[in-house]
Amino acid sequence: MPEINKTGTKGRLLFLERYLLEHTDDNHALTTEDIISICREHGFQIQRSTVADDMAILSASGLDIIRETVYKNRTIMNAYHIGARLFEMSELRMLVDAVSSSRFITLEKSDLLISKLARLTCEQNRSSLTQKIFQTDRLKTTNMNIFVNMEMIRSAMDLHRKISFHYWGYTPKKEKVLRHNGELYVASPYSLLWNDDRYYMVGWSDKRRKTAQYRVDRMCDLRILENPAVEDESFNAALYSRSVLKMFDEDLPARTVILLCEGHLMQNVLDRFGEDTKTETAGEDMFRATVNVIPSSTFFGWVFQYQGGIIIESPQKIREAFEKTLQRFIEKHRGTDSKV
Repeated sequence: MPEINKTGTKGRLLFLERYLLEHTDDNHALTTEDIISICREHGFQIQRSTVADDMAILSASGLDIIRETVYKNRTIMNAYHIGARLFEMSELRMLVDAVSSSRFITLEKSDLLISKLARLTCEQNRSSLTQKIFQTDRLKTTNMNIFVNMEMIRSAMDLHRKISFHYWGYTPKKEKVLRHNGELYVASPYSLLWNDDRYYMVGWSDKRRKTAQYRVDRMCDLRILENPAVEDESFNAALYSRSVLKMFDEDLPARTVILLCEGHLMQNVLDRFGEDTKTETAGEDMFRATVNVIPSSTFFGWVFQYQGGIIIESPQKIREAFEKTLQRFIEKHRGTDSKV
């Protein structure tokens, strides 16, 4: 890497641009004396008369340099700081929250992305931007290849080619296995959808002969094939995404609940509550899951959809509340029938 010429103007301007971006904002400004001292500490030649010129050049290049008059050491002097940035702090916080809470991003990748986002603000704001991400439990995928998968899927869509991949799930003992005995899936990707903190590939399934969706973090051994993709000009990603069910919890206290589940539903339980969910086998092809839930009608609806495949085993009060909810539903349903 060539050495920076610290006697000229170009190197000093590049240094000042980076330093101002990393160390100044509306609450942290640098006086002319500060700038002179910092430049000389880093080996750059600078005179008092050139500071204003440097700031003018940086401003003309598109950097939002704010000049203000401050009173320091009984002297009135100019001070400079960065005003508007590419991202405001509120925008960065929103992006950090999105990255931190997104299940399709691994824990390691989340931390790396957040550290990159933090570099878009000044040094003084970085700790407040990142500190809260370590105070929240995060349910994360363990698939380290999800970004590689996403890029390959996008490339296949651009090339109008099919892809092949294996798809994995869980046994009742929470062991990862390839679905359908390792059968190779072949599909024509239409779109990538981010829904309910998951990334899905939606496309035409050669075997099922219809449009299907696949969790990107459950795909492995993905390859782009030479075969041309099956096109569907009528496919609408927005309409398709609206058909995906989202779950919302009511404002109730969380409780620890033990669920008795059929073995084939291990994937569904882990998808809902995370891969670190405590589970144990319970006889042949059954397992128990200990989960922390809000016992709302939404949770009861989630249990009900498996038509007895998942049973609320304890605590008894929540089990009884579920039964009362079902009874109210039956009575309501019968009452509706009698009025028709």
